[in-house]
Amino acid sequence: MQNITLILLALLVDFLLAASVSLSASQPPVTKTRIRYIGVDYDDENETPKPSLKVPVQAGGTTTQFTPQQCEYDPCVVPKVPCSVIAAQTKCYCPGISGPDELPAPPEIKALKQGANGLVEVHWCAPQSTVTHYKVITEEGHEPQTFSNSSRTGLVHGVTVGSRVCVVAGNKVGLSTESEASCALFEPNKTNQALKMSWIIGGGIGLLLLATGLAVVLLWRWKRGRKNGNVDGEGLRNPSYTTNETL
Repeated sequence: MQNITLILLALLVDFLLAASVSLSASQPPVTKTRIRYIGVDYDDENETPKPSLKVPVQAGGTTTQFTPQQCEYDPCVVPKVPCSVIAAQTKCYCPGISGPDELPAPPEIKALKQGANGLVEVHWCAPQSTVTHYKVITEEGHEPQTFSNSSRTGLVHGVTVGSRVCVVAGNKVGLSTESEASCALFEPNKTNQALKMSWIIGGGIGLLLLATGLAVVLLWRWKRGRKNGNVDGEGLRNPSYTTNETL
């Protein structure tokens, strides 16, 4: 009886082992799951962290990096199209401009020229500020002349030689302060003298080149005439005739 019990226990153990092996073979293989990490950006110590998902780039994929360019904007030239319109069309970016609630920066005077009928032409460059108008101020006590925000030149009267001319920009906050760049002295004599000097130097160089070319031509003609004179003086000789031969 004891032997039979042992045999039955052995058979039971073999049956349980076989069942466990078949169960493990029927289960699908274990696969590893890729974990995506979520970073946290802290803009401030007291702010709530903002999660930002980092999406992995697929293998073999290409990315195109777009680098914006600055718009072709010249602050010294009257703009035909506003910079904001150009930026919207070409995806460029305009230079930074302060808001309407800030005092505008001083403009920059580019040139002072003598105009017709005693007027003086003032040329300036716009500041990087919100401007509603410009004012040209002179030392003679005349009333400042006002120009629109799109103006870059203006004709003013009552400006004498050596007087100081300033351009200020204005908006609803007030007028910009006068600076070394926004003011200049009207000195047309210096401009005329520089122009005359350039004409004198240019004329002198032209005359020197003309005299050098003329000297080269005269020297060449003199050498050529001398050579032709030697040939004509000697003439054509008869090789069978000598001066020592007697008849």
